[in-house]
Amino acid sequence: MKKTATGRRLRHGMTLVEVVISTFLILMVMSGSYLLIVQSAELSRSSRRHYIAISLAKNRLERARNFQYNDLKLLSETDLTVNDNGNPDPNGRFRRTTLVDTNYAATHGLPGYLTEVIVTVKIRNPHTGLFTPDNESIRTLFTEYLEEVTP
Repeated sequence: MKKTATGRRLRHGMTLVEVVISTFLILMVMSGSYLLIVQSAELSRSSRRHYIAISLAKNRLERARNFQYNDLKLLSETDLTVNDNGNPDPNGRFRRTTLVDTNYAATHGLPGYLTEVIVTVKIRNPHTGLFTPDNESIRTLFTEYLEEVTP
């Protein structure tokens, strides 16, 4: 057995305590990394659901732009469950409500014809299957363009 100048033995390898401590530290780092990955994945899925909800609302407003002004009231709907494409589906992940206020100008003391369209899309919680207050909402105003009559 080799000894140092002070008479102590030279040690080769690691003791059991060192192995246990290093294993504990590695496990702590790995569990922290795992939690970070899980939270990041859930945040990514949540962001995707909100992005789809906003897209559904924008598509509904785009559809409204193709309607005649007097027909905008036909877009009204309440709590229609839709899929990712905006098609009615009882098992869909979203619930869409479209409110059409054809009397917007009068109620706000404005002259002329203005119609407000509000589209709200609620998101189904994937864990509970219930629709939560978590939603996306978009609103816009439409006006009727009148052609000038020449005498």
